[in-house]
Amino acid sequence: MERRISEWRWYKVAAWLFLAGMLLFLGKAPLYLEEPRRALVAIEMLASGNYWASTLFGEWYYNKPPLFNWVLLLFAWLGGGFREWALRLPTVLSVAGLAVLLFLFGKKYVSARFGMVSALLLVSFSAVLFYFSALAEIDLFYALLVFGGWLAMYHLGGRKQYGLMFFLVYLSCALGVMAKGLPSLAFTALSLLAYFVDTRRFRVLFSLPHIAGILFLAALLGGYAWKYAQYNNPWYLLETLVGESADRTAASNSALAFFRQLVIFPLDVFKDLLPGGLLAVFLFRRDARDLLFQRHPFIRFCALMLLVNIALYWLSPGTRIRYVYPLFPFAACILAWGYERRGEAAVWAGRFFRTSAGALTGLFALGALALPFIPDFRFIPYIWPASVGFALAFAGLWFAWRRSPDKSLAVLFIALGAARLLFDLTVLPQRAHDTEAQRNKELASAIHQLTGDRPLYLYGEEKVISFTTSFYLNRLRRQPIRLQDQLQRGPYYLMPLDMTGKRDSVLLRFEYGRREKGLVIRR
Repeated sequence: MERRISEWRWYKVAAWLFLAGMLLFLGKAPLYLEEPRRALVAIEMLASGNYWASTLFGEWYYNKPPLFNWVLLLFAWLGGGFREWALRLPTVLSVAGLAVLLFLFGKKYVSARFGMVSALLLVSFSAVLFYFSALAEIDLFYALLVFGGWLAMYHLGGRKQYGLMFFLVYLSCALGVMAKGLPSLAFTALSLLAYFVDTRRFRVLFSLPHIAGILFLAALLGGYAWKYAQYNNPWYLLETLVGESADRTAASNSALAFFRQLVIFPLDVFKDLLPGGLLAVFLFRRDARDLLFQRHPFIRFCALMLLVNIALYWLSPGTRIRYVYPLFPFAACILAWGYERRGEAAVWAGRFFRTSAGALTGLFALGALALPFIPDFRFIPYIWPASVGFALAFAGLWFAWRRSPDKSLAVLFIALGAARLLFDLTVLPQRAHDTEAQRNKELASAIHQLTGDRPLYLYGEEKVISFTTSFYLNRLRRQPIRLQDQLQRGPYYLMPLDMTGKRDSVLLRFEYGRREKGLVIRR
């Protein structure tokens, strides 16, 4: 009992460290990558009052339905404006929501320790902890929507409460479609088919509750299409969403790309699961199939959903790893199950994991000591105290690991939580100090100083400036900039300089997209 209480304390410390790490300096770095594009669409929704048919620079935007933009608008309103931390907070809450679901369902169907380990594993995956949890991106929010539908399938399907089950599954599907398009339809169809075939209840798919669920889904999506049609033709949106999905399939790519996908895809997925993915060593056993599919019904469900749905992306060369993030909670459950049954695994597996956990903790200590010697971090005034303090903390964890090797996983979780805090204190300030995103933000300020709130347009192409510059210009001006297809006297234009004429005065020059651009006014 004493050992169990001590273990729980370690896990609780790790959980608080993870939460603090995801919240610290959340708004420090400028928006970059796809973040500003999502925010730009939300800003234009607010400015136009059109919350159904999205636009970008005043042109129809078909790449994503509007649900995530509605979420960004809500958090911008709650946060007092389009601030970086407010736009990124939905992602942090999505990660927390996934972790809570994993803990609650793991505790209910397996054990409390299993639930806690699977929840912490999900957060500790490198792609989640050090990358996407710090971005105002759609993928982890989408994962929460989809994973909730899968859990409803298992929980209510096991109780044969089919009416409520299909209602929640198809509600999850509809929200997923409204967030990210057609993948949710494939996820739902494959999952329902696999689940009812596996449980030998295939006839339920032809039952009245299932038909009612399909009609409910059709009503929700049809209602959105009807509302969209009041602004634009919904077939254009559907055509783009279908085209995006088709471009990722094997039929739209070369044979070489297909075979490369077969080899590279699992390696990329495993890389994003590290270091928690090291627990896979406990699954290397002769009875692995029996362990995953025969020992426990919830683990069987997790393994089945993972295999059925990941195959869709494994065979699609256009897949990006973030598309499979909704499956990461299942991966966490399977890894946690291997850890739960580690006493049955080979001796070498336990030694390998314990040695790996200790080595990583030691490397964190050495890495912390090296930080002051990295040129990009020398501007940080507290770099030496942070370096020494975290190096000592990691060293303390390493000695704790040496003293209690059986707590290797708990030590690794705490070390990763501390590493995320150190990441916040170093990498995030650096992103706000000297990166392309920061320079794009500064360009927006320079443009705004010259133009003020006077009319400003993009001319020649949509990508005259980066999405980051566009976002910060919109925030400074409190109105969106738009594309214009004709030059007029009076307004300012951001345009390629090789498109200027004799009557155009160049007020500011810059380079973007390997082409010289500028701020221009026609006299």
